[in-house]
Amino acid sequence: MRYYEDSPTRIRPLRPPENQFRRRRLPFCAAVFAFTLIELLVVIAIIAILAAFAFPAINSAILSAKSAESLSNLKQTGVLVANYAAENNNRLPFSAYWPSTYVFQNILTDFFPELKKSQYNPSAKLYLAPIFYDPVLKGKKEHPWGSFGVNSAVVLDSNRYKGGNANGVGMPFAMITNPSQKVIYVSAIEAGMASTWGTDGEVFARKGFDPSYGPDARYGGLAGALFADGHVEKLDVKNMKDEAKRRALFTLDAAP
Repeated sequence: MRYYEDSPTRIRPLRPPENQFRRRRLPFCAAVFAFTLIELLVVIAIIAILAAFAFPAINSAILSAKSAESLSNLKQTGVLVANYAAENNNRLPFSAYWPSTYVFQNILTDFFPELKKSQYNPSAKLYLAPIFYDPVLKGKKEHPWGSFGVNSAVVLDSNRYKGGNANGVGMPFAMITNPSQKVIYVSAIEAGMASTWGTDGEVFARKGFDPSYGPDARYGGLAGALFADGHVEKLDVKNMKDEAKRRALFTLDAAP
């Protein structure tokens, strides 16, 4: 920057003409805003193409995350069942105690007070513990008692097993001869709803897959299943054509 003296004691900068910067900016401004309509349309088309590729990937990632959370809920329920059995002479909770509507989810909730920290639903008579519900079904018409169904062909109810008591303590765990091969809790559905609290594995064993009742293939065509030994798997229930295999997994029958 140049300086000049206008007195013996002061030195002031020599200012450029006021219009100097305006003259320099004009070509730049003109270049920035000189888009044609065709160029804008091309840019919009490119963005639309990129979005078309990105959105399915994003949706797939979201579904994958929700599915992982769903399987985690199944796994946590398995931990509750194991702890329940350990504190009740190695007996499982009933899948349901009839004629009351005292079902598997209620029994576990009553036995583990920490589950009652969730909101109580008077119509369902159940504390809405998050582990009983499936994030994949959020916003859909879920059964008020849960999104996963206890398998009453393995975890027997009070009609099938006459022992136990009205507090919900049911069959001995020892009745399950091959725990690693027996499904006790599964993503399930009933007619008119997106889920159900209980399912009968005997029906699935005899009839096979039914999209309106029984194991629900909601995870990319697969069903989430909790086994009696506590591990969780995804099962291809749609293509499980062999009745012997269905019976081995979903009933107390021995494997062939």
